Amino acid sequence: MGAKGIRIEEPGDVKEGLAAALAHRGGPGSGDAVVDPYALCCPPHPVQGRRALHLSLAKQVLNGKMDSVIKTIERNIRLI
Repeated sequence: MGAKGIRIEEPGDVKEGLAAALAHRGGPGSGDAVVDPYALCCPPHPVQGRRALHLSLAKQVLNGKMDSVIKTIERNIRLI
């Protein structure tokens, strides 16, 4: 079918990978980016996002998933 698949595994490869996908003219392009499953996204509205994050973490704790909460905090504290 002429599709071009691009896999991006490192943050430094995003620009090059997107450029390669957009430059492909022989058919459709598809991108696959590897991300940290514990990385938090930037919410569109800070107050609502903060409220949703706290609710999500509280639900995880109450459901016995404290390990996931700790990993989320550990992996995101470096970004501050």
